[in-house]
Amino acid sequence: MAKVALLVGISEYEPGLNPLPSAVRDVEAVCEVLLHPEMGGFAASDIILLKNPERQAVEMAIETLFSGRHKDDLLLLYFSGHGMKDDRGRLYLATRNTSKTPQGELIRSTSVSANFIHDRMSGSSCSKRGRRWG
Repeated sequence: MAKVALLVGISEYEPGLNPLPSAVRDVEAVCEVLLHPEMGGFAASDIILLKNPERQAVEMAIETLFSGRHKDDLLLLYFSGHGMKDDRGRLYLATRNTSKTPQGELIRSTSVSANFIHDRMSGSSCSKRGRRWG
């Protein structure tokens, strides 16, 4: 059984989104808990920590996290940052380069769609037990 975690913290944003100084500190704290032998028990080599990445880096890391896994693997995806909805109410995770139009609408191609994450989770071979999204 593999134990793998992807921790994403976004504190810095393009103009139009407020910075979240604690987001990167959040993922650093979660990382410490996961590394603690009596709490998380994760190996340092099995934790991917992304601080203020752009959309493509986040999507690549998510795809890597969920691909090629086995039924008994334990996978953790943790995100600290802004969540946004588009004009149709669909959820997106904002990344460092997330932008809005001059009218204030989300430019979807600059953020990570919750549907993208759900699709990668659903396509994974790891056990479906304990999956939480929301």
